[in-house]
Amino acid sequence: MTPGDITARFKERWQPLNQTQKIISVIVTAGVLVCLFYLGQIIARPAYAPLFTGLEPRDAGSIVEQLKTLNVPYQVAEQGRTIKVPESQVYEVRIQLASSGALGGGMGFELFDESKFGQTDFEQQVGYQRALQEELRRTLVQIEGVEQARVHLVLPQKSVFISEQGTSSASVALKLNPSARLKPEHSQGICDILVGSVEGLKPENVHIVDTEGNILSDNLGSTDPKAVLTKATLEQQKAQRDYEKELENRVQQMLARILGQNKAVAMVTADLDFNQQQTVSTTSTNPEGVKTSEHTVKESSTGTEVGGAPGTDSNVTTNPFLAGTGSTSYTREENTFNYQVSTLQETVINAPGGVRRLSAAVVVSETDGPVEVEKVRDVVAAAIGYNQIRGDMIHVSSMVFDDTYQKKIDEEMALAGNKAADQERLKLYAMAGGAVLGVILIIAVVVVMLRRRSAQRVTDMDEEEFVPVKAIELDQEQVARDEKQKQLREMAKEKPEDVAELLKVWIKE
Repeated sequence: MTPGDITARFKERWQPLNQTQKIISVIVTAGVLVCLFYLGQIIARPAYAPLFTGLEPRDAGSIVEQLKTLNVPYQVAEQGRTIKVPESQVYEVRIQLASSGALGGGMGFELFDESKFGQTDFEQQVGYQRALQEELRRTLVQIEGVEQARVHLVLPQKSVFISEQGTSSASVALKLNPSARLKPEHSQGICDILVGSVEGLKPENVHIVDTEGNILSDNLGSTDPKAVLTKATLEQQKAQRDYEKELENRVQQMLARILGQNKAVAMVTADLDFNQQQTVSTTSTNPEGVKTSEHTVKESSTGTEVGGAPGTDSNVTTNPFLAGTGSTSYTREENTFNYQVSTLQETVINAPGGVRRLSAAVVVSETDGPVEVEKVRDVVAAAIGYNQIRGDMIHVSSMVFDDTYQKKIDEEMALAGNKAADQERLKLYAMAGGAVLGVILIIAVVVVMLRRRSAQRVTDMDEEEFVPVKAIELDQEQVARDEKQKQLREMAKEKPEDVAELLKVWIKE
């Protein structure tokens, strides 16, 4: 089919249409072409993936300029904090940006790759400080939960006099990921990194904060006894409060199941003993003991006794040995027994954190009617481990609750829910309107096509009816001739003489 045939056929189809049909056809054709154009754009558009997220405006601007230089298509989302590029080019573009230094953050020890002549000592010191800060920043952003970091160092100049030597210090500002929380061991790790990287830096001179102003380096690595004592006290208070919260949650959940939500309030105060005690006790397991050794000594002797009667006369005798004689004997026995007594020695160390006393206060709402206070007291006592011997106390009372604030919150939540429902409804209406518009467009296309077919049928019928009309006229003339011929035959049969005379006249003419 040639273009001329297509044009001729289009004219044949277009000319029979009236003005309204022509306008509808033009609108439908334009709508179809626009839909096809946008559909082609969507199909041909490449899938975009995030290149970087959470960017600062300055970093985002430098990255966008670099992407324009590289002729890489990009999209900006989340108010300029996210940059997207075609998914197939994400890693390649990241490598190119990293090699060009457009990712921000400055330069580390790359500053010393190129030697510069004529630098002063001050310039070298500043360059070393900048490089060290950047290297520490690169290290800190690798920690889980840390999105960005800034490091500021104070590096005193070296002096030959100790009294003039300054003190190094470091300040770190961290930007954490959403819903991330830096643990104390992470803060200690950051402190250790800084202390190990900066000469002369002490843990007490390290200051760590986050972008919300929370101090993360309180008493971190400090050797001051007062600071250590304060830290231990804070930890004990936190442990006590956590224990109280746990008991309160247990009581609250139990009463919510029994009385219903927001029908009771429970508060618990715990007195914990954080003193560590050590007890050493020794017990004899065999009081009689076991004989382990025995030592026996026996002595005996005999002899003659020489000497006189006591007094002066005997002492002045010329021969004292002849004064008098006698016999003597000596016997001694000594026995020594050693016994070993079996003993048991026990050392008991009481861990800190024992419960000295518990106090609980429970208030139950009596809006729905009177409350059996004794039953509530019994279940609360069983839930918190009530011990009367150590002086625990439980107080349960009932009163009417003020639910004005709760009603206000419920109303605000209802309004928020209604707004959300209205937004969803508007979305549904928009989707329904789009669907209806699409249906109307389809119906219009179908109507136009049906009308075109109807017009074609009418044209065909007109052409078909035009030919049979001529045929009908010819048939009527033939019938008239046949009728006349029949009449003439009958007349010839009835009046042959008259017919013969008439024929003679016609022949003569």
